[in-house]
Amino acid sequence: MKKLLSLLLTATFVLSGLSACRKRGVESEESSSKNDLAVIWSAENTERYMLDDVPTNPTLNLSIEAIKGETESIQLMITASKDVSSFSVSVGDLVSSNGEVISKTNVEIFAERYIETVAPSVENPRTAEMYTGFYPDALVPIDKFIKKKENKIKEGENQGVWFNVNVPRDAKSGDYEGKVTVTLDGENVETTLKLKVYNLEMPEEVHNVNSFGLWYHYIGYGEGERITDSTYSDYYWYLANKRITPTYVPYEGCDLGLAYCPSDTDGYADYLVQFTQNAIVSGYGLPCNPVMADGKSYNVIDKELLVKLLTSIINKNIEIRESNDLTTDILKKAYIYAGNIIDEPRNSAVEQVKACDKIIIDAKNEVKELLSAYPDLQASLMALKHVVTITPEATESIFVGDDQTGGVQTWCPYVSEFASKTFLSWVEERKNSQGRVNGEDFWWYNCIKPENPFPSYQLDDNLIATRVMEWMKYDYDISGHVYWSVNFWYKCISFEGGGRYTVRDIWNDPNTFETANGDGHLIYPGSEYALKTPISTLRLESIREGNEDYEYLWMFEQKIKEINAKKGTDYNCDEILQKFFERIFNGVVPKTDSAEFKAVRSELLQLLEKLYSGSEDAIESLNKLI
Repeated sequence: MKKLLSLLLTATFVLSGLSACRKRGVESEESSSKNDLAVIWSAENTERYMLDDVPTNPTLNLSIEAIKGETESIQLMITASKDVSSFSVSVGDLVSSNGEVISKTNVEIFAERYIETVAPSVENPRTAEMYTGFYPDALVPIDKFIKKKENKIKEGENQGVWFNVNVPRDAKSGDYEGKVTVTLDGENVETTLKLKVYNLEMPEEVHNVNSFGLWYHYIGYGEGERITDSTYSDYYWYLANKRITPTYVPYEGCDLGLAYCPSDTDGYADYLVQFTQNAIVSGYGLPCNPVMADGKSYNVIDKELLVKLLTSIINKNIEIRESNDLTTDILKKAYIYAGNIIDEPRNSAVEQVKACDKIIIDAKNEVKELLSAYPDLQASLMALKHVVTITPEATESIFVGDDQTGGVQTWCPYVSEFASKTFLSWVEERKNSQGRVNGEDFWWYNCIKPENPFPSYQLDDNLIATRVMEWMKYDYDISGHVYWSVNFWYKCISFEGGGRYTVRDIWNDPNTFETANGDGHLIYPGSEYALKTPISTLRLESIREGNEDYEYLWMFEQKIKEINAKKGTDYNCDEILQKFFERIFNGVVPKTDSAEFKAVRSELLQLLEKLYSGSEDAIESLNKLI
């Protein structure tokens, strides 16, 4: 484990100078742009401003940094001095001082749509304001926003505009500028979008494994009858292209509501190949069916069907190998997360958990000889993870097992559990245990809990937390992340009797549950704006940004290993990165200073560029961090 330290909670952040509009200071050398209709200013992509939330001294500085193949974002804010009956925003080509051009088609512009909270997610938040009122959430393509005539701003209110700048992989490094035009009731205000491109390239492969629940059967609750044959696939790839991987692939032969294994396992194995070979897919859950355990009152995994599925996958992979494809390994990205059978088990479910795990172990042993001629594929089979979500209500130690008895092979507790020194010591103990040939592993989990001050995806929590969580994940050497749902578009009104649910107006009611605003709801149905793909949110984009930041950390570690091998040095990657980590989070509590986060990211990018370019002062820069 990369860090086993005692952890402290960050101090409560106190705002001063509250009035009808909450006031926050923003430091910058550039002033905002004003005319009779509005004040135009900017906000970082780690900040979220409510409809009536305006800084005391708003500033305008649309300046971002990125690497080739990355998407980076920033916000332009419009605060109306009087009612604005229509607005629009456009951007021109981004041009460097050397005349290099990044086409304006690489810049996506979204209008932020606001949604009201009527109660805070947390009654006594430690590091977030959590006022009730209107928060920006959905990111609507601005042309669609205008077409529906929603491009109006009331006096005294904000309208956020979100820019996604997609840096081409063949872009030249350097500093670029492009003209931004804001049109308010026919009057134009111009400003500049600045982009610094580093001489680095984002890895195509996603190294940050995540398992985000895309509930295919719930898509219809938002899209209605406008679902087409490609809708499920469109949703899957929309998320995957943001480096966010849904738990299950959208195979039509599955029961997409319950992630049941299809009877046509050969067809499923064929279907998996495209996901195996796509670098942006970080992993996929293998569907399992429940069957009643002999003589018991609980369900377990259907071993016969699991063996059949594994056999189909193995046969398909052997076929691929015999075609001289020596790289495709279908099982390398696979894992089992049987949430439809064992989900957040309590202590009373220990027998069920161990039985399910033993079934997986036995199924792998039953088919492993099929791969005796392919030791690398056999190794992937035997390393197939079994992920089990564990909540604080359970006593983790009772689920401990081994390859003979079963237990939990990949532990998946809430992020907040890692705040405990005792828990971290136990994690280290499990990682060093000898009861399993392929060891034990740790992912982490968000589902309603944890809540502020720990990182969450709740609408009224700090936006920066969703991004910093991925830096934490790298620091704690967490192998994967389970999030329960991105599109829970129903409303839970009771947990009794398996739960009672009702429809809700997802555009105006953020509560999937009575509290936890927005939790389980990271996208909106695209058909509201005549789109085939879903509508993104500030939170989803922040997660994507964090996943891209994770790749910086991965790149840094690879380069340090390379330098140590070539030069005979012994630089400790973890110790160096701590210099960055300690500035943006404390244990598993994100710090909320957006300016400091921006500085940390910029410094890391500068160091990476030196290291990857072989700059003469690269080693000197490294030594300064020791």
